[in-house]
Amino acid sequence: MDAKNTPIQHIIVGIFSLLLIAISRFLLETPWSTSLGRVLFILLFLILIIGPIMRLKKPTKSSSPLATPWSWRGELGIWFAITGLVHFIIIVANRPFSNLIKIGDGGFGLANLLGLIALVWALLLAITSFGKIISFLGLSLWKWLHSFTYVIFYLVFGHFIYFQFFSTYGKLGPDWFGYTAVTMVIIVVILQLIAVIYSLIYRIKNKNKKIP
Repeated sequence: MDAKNTPIQHIIVGIFSLLLIAISRFLLETPWSTSLGRVLFILLFLILIIGPIMRLKKPTKSSSPLATPWSWRGELGIWFAITGLVHFIIIVANRPFSNLIKIGDGGFGLANLLGLIALVWALLLAITSFGKIISFLGLSLWKWLHSFTYVIFYLVFGHFIYFQFFSTYGKLGPDWFGYTAVTMVIIVVILQLIAVIYSLIYRIKNKNKKIP
């Protein structure tokens, strides 16, 4: 777990996020809300592949952030929440909030509700990603709260997959990023499974070593 975040890493992640948004908006000519949605998905993907990597790779004593990928999770999580909040504000500014989460509108309202739940939980995790709050909560409670990052990921994926594959708003069918997002989810699931199997094998080996 990354219980610390630094100004330099915040600046790097912020520039990286803004650069991706600019590329999506101006080079790929994607609407602002969609660009933000895609970038937050990428940020969340990066957070979740770091988790399994932490299990598979032993922590090093190196002070270089590049050599310790787990040290970026806090900054990535905070910028994910910021991007998600701006994404939400832009959407709400263009249409009534009550219409966005209206259930029974061909899945549109339910998909938005999933996204809203993910945003609220992400903001909660972002608020609890600062040193003083972590100290107040205690490391055990903080770890438990942040273990729900995977829930946020699948909520965001459910929100995203509807608009890419099932929505009747705009063009029908997914574009290139729809298939990219599905690939990202598959990678996360595979890494999770590998990490779980690795942990089980490691525990079994340790138990066998302890048996006289």
